[in-house]
Amino acid sequence: CETFSDTCAYAVRVAGTVGVMMSLIMGVTEAEALARACDLGIAMQLTNIARDTGEDARLGRIYLPREWYFEEGIDPDRWLAAPTFGPQMARMVRRLLQEAEYLYTRAEQGIALLPMGVRPAIWSARYIYAEIGREIAQANFDSVSRRAVVSHPRKAILLGKAMATAA
Repeated sequence: CETFSDTCAYAVRVAGTVGVMMSLIMGVTEAEALARACDLGIAMQLTNIARDTGEDARLGRIYLPREWYFEEGIDPDRWLAAPTFGPQMARMVRRLLQEAEYLYTRAEQGIALLPMGVRPAIWSARYIYAEIGREIAQANFDSVSRRAVVSHPRKAILLGKAMATAA
């Protein structure tokens, strides 16, 4: 992905469409709900990209926008040959997670438009994926040398929050 727009287009294709498809399966056809479902899918994919930056690099892949590397003074091809974490990478990961957080917030409007019976599951997905971003932030945005994981006890708390929010 050369630009952030390219990264978003990729996220729409691999995850935004899943959110829309799931909504349609649930019987939701309202344009606003479908747009917010797409937002949630994109946010989740951006979180995946942020979480998997190091793992993807070790497999020869970069999903962060190449233009961001250049803005930070990093040659993306050279970085890919020897991925390391540093303040420039932290800024890029933080930037991506900020974009995801904006979309998580925007997606909440659409969750309220879903059938009551599915809302707890969708809220759970929203909360748990956003929590992955918080785990990355707590590690100073280092997703190169470590992979963020949400603990089972924390997931249980977020499931409870999802149930309460859905009610």
